[in-house]
Amino acid sequence: MGADDTAPVVLVTEDDPELRALYATRLESRYSVRTAGTAADALDAADPAVAIVVLDRRLPDGDGLDYLDDLDNLTDGALVAAVTGINPGLEIATVDIDDYLVKPVDGERLVETVDALDERRTYERDVTRYYALASRRAALEAAHDPAALRDDERYETLRDELDDLRTSVTPSAAIVEDHTRASALYRDLSAAE
Repeated sequence: MGADDTAPVVLVTEDDPELRALYATRLESRYSVRTAGTAADALDAADPAVAIVVLDRRLPDGDGLDYLDDLDNLTDGALVAAVTGINPGLEIATVDIDDYLVKPVDGERLVETVDALDERRTYERDVTRYYALASRRAALEAAHDPAALRDDERYETLRDELDDLRTSVTPSAAIVEDHTRASALYRDLSAAE
């Protein structure tokens, strides 16, 4: 059972053919999966349809993290999960990745990670849209009589979309279910106050 044509595209970049096949098999029921065994192949497979990149660091043609800027440009900002046998060094403090998993990573953990990244991607898009619409609504309400707005179909459409988005901008369990990451997030947020 493969994912349909509307499923998000995940690019799995892994030089080990068995792991690459395992990762693709675990993801393909939910996602449209592309695979690559080298950084060059990943760059060839990358385009704006790619939403998430699963990226090995040890590739035959270099460290996968060295290609993050190229992947970001080609995919129009795909989220990246580094899945690698290399324990994280301090260099990952300054690289633009969204998750870092150290091998061995079982298929279930990989799917959970990709699901969380996909949900985060959707969540971020919805939050951005929600605040843009809320800003427009506030501007309209400040400039127009409430009775005139009530009778306007365009205003009503804007309000309906805001109502629909309101539920999707509440963080779900997939975004914060990892206790360690959720604790770090809340600790960072409270430290900023």
